[in-house]
Amino acid sequence: MPIKGVSDIRRLPRLGRIRLGIKVVNLEGVEYPKAVEYFVCPPEVEAVCGEKPTELRIVFPGEDEGRFAPQSYSCYSATRGLICRGDGENALRMVDKNTGALAHRDIVSTEMRSVRCHPVKEREEDNAPLCPEYTGEGYKAPQCRRLMQLQFFLPDVPGLGVWQLDTGSFHNIVALNSVLELLRRLTSPPRVSMIPIQMRLVPREGQVKGKRKSFRVLQFVAPY
Repeated sequence: MPIKGVSDIRRLPRLGRIRLGIKVVNLEGVEYPKAVEYFVCPPEVEAVCGEKPTELRIVFPGEDEGRFAPQSYSCYSATRGLICRGDGENALRMVDKNTGALAHRDIVSTEMRSVRCHPVKEREEDNAPLCPEYTGEGYKAPQCRRLMQLQFFLPDVPGLGVWQLDTGSFHNIVALNSVLELLRRLTSPPRVSMIPIQMRLVPREGQVKGKRKSFRVLQFVAPY
């Protein structure tokens, strides 16, 4: 007989990651991420798409973007992995059962507890504590950050499974959500899966902290 809660679970195998940057070391020996003008790919992808591709042919693996492109504010720990996930107003956080402090590697007894990300909608009946990572002006980097984990097929690359690209860019998240809605409007019945799409990394200019800056963003193009 099938095992309830186990036999009905399905997960697409993940073949690897596609990245939007590399790690570099400054003069003080501190390592930090640096954005580049191309997709940083594993060797098996480079063998098909080139060493520094700026365009990849992808296919979305399903209809539910909540599964192939989950989006949230996420907090990760080096020892425990994901310890908090929220929508910007409410979150579930892994804490010490006794003290309520954020869980770390030495904590023995933990539980998931509701917290308010920030006091956007304070209500008398809302007793959830305010997230300690919120400073009043934003979140303490890099503990809590916006994150989209986009998974897709690369039909030109051998292998049965999905590739994953993580991004916290506002522009990238909006671009993905917009092309999904457009595809559903243009197909009958509405669908987004198994339609080859060109994912490009293109230059863009905008204001970053009051200064004009050039950066790269994702662009999704249906070549039909």
